[in-house]
Amino acid sequence: MAATLNVEVADWVGLVWSGEAGFFTAPSVEGPIGIYPRHEPLLAILREGEVKIAPLDAPDVRVHITGGFLSVDSDIVTVVADDARLIASDR
Repeated sequence: MAATLNVEVADWVGLVWSGEAGFFTAPSVEGPIGIYPRHEPLLAILREGEVKIAPLDAPDVRVHITGGFLSVDSDIVTVVADDARLIASDR
């Protein structure tokens, strides 16, 4: 079985998106971050921008965030954003 990421994106209102993905990108204050399965543990501060999630066998998902933080541990990616808005799924 291929390794996957379990991704959750939430803001103060609640969960914006959750699911499995093969790749994930986010805008950190130090530059863009790309996460694949088996990534080393990471904690990062995020700036305003676009989070892009590549679900398995589904169109990409984009979420606009206004800042927050990102945690990666044991293929679990958690984004807690100040504000997050689902932009679109590329179809």
